[in-house]
This record gives sequence, C-alpha cells and structure tokens, in this order.
Amino acid sequence: MTVERHQAVIDADYHQFMIEAGPPRELIHGRYPELALAIFAEDTISVKVGIKGGPVNVVVEVHEEPADCDDREWEDIVEGDLVHDTEHGADVLSFWSDQPGSPGIRGFTPAGRRRYRVRICARGKDTHFDGYLVDSSPVEDYLIQMWPTTKARPPAQTKHTSGR
Repeated sequence: MTVERHQAVIDADYHQFMIEAGPPRELIHGRYPELALAIFAEDTISVKVGIKGGPVNVVVEVHEEPADCDDREWEDIVEGDLVHDTEHGADVLSFWSDQPGSPGIRGFTPAGRRRYRVRICARGKDTHFDGYLVDSSPVEDYLIQMWPTTKARPPAQTKHTSGR
C-alpha cells in the first residue's frame, strides 16, 4: 500500500541527483557500495543519471511494506538501504541544491530515526547520454520506492539493460 506519492522534475548535474536523509556531505568513491545506478552511503544515495546536466522526471513512493515493481517498464533497477535520522524527513534534490527553497521533493518521510529499503528504477539513461538538456523536456524517468525495514541488507543490482 502506497502511503505517499510525490512527483517532480529534478535538475540533475554531474550525472546525478541525491536522496538525502541527513546533512549534506561529500561522498568518497570506493568507501560505499557503488552500483551502475546508485551509490548507497548510509543516509545519502547518489542516483546516477545518463545526462550530464538537465531535467529528469522523478516519482517517489513511500510504502508501508515492500512495494511491487513491474520490471518490464524499467531498464535498470537497484535496491539498497537508507539510514534516516533527521528532524525534517528525507529529500530528493539536485546535486547542488541543498539550500532551503531550491527545487526538489522535500520531507517525504516522517522525522526521526528509521531505516528504509529503497528501490530505484530508471529508464532513458542512454537516450541523451553525456549531453546537456537545456530548455528541453526530460528524457529520463526515475521511480524511487521506499518502505521501512529493521534489517540491514547490502545493495543489489536486480536489472541492468540500459548499458549505462
């Protein structure tokens, strides 16, 4: 059962956008599990996009229990954990937009200490790979599904057909 659903166009930059459930911080490559679609760094997830910069479609669904996913609709799918300990809930933001009032999806989880399993689905990463989209509609779609869990599990790539 979906508890909340949010949709927005997020400005990706440096081939990524962020899911943050803690203070903004630098991700050190090699320190955290890195898959073709995401880096899972405890309270931060860097989602890797195909375009170098520009808009991407993002849908966030918060569920009470593990969510169903029709993998036929998606080219790439990963799952990992997000450790949450904030006063305001988790945010989906552009790489550089950690300032209040900047575009994004903010506070979509309850405040407090929690652990979520996060599934990220993507399509369109190879449509305009390594290019910039300026004054253009998004060509990439991302679905982020989250549900509470108490058991830590390692990140896993469950589908990778985009080649990116």
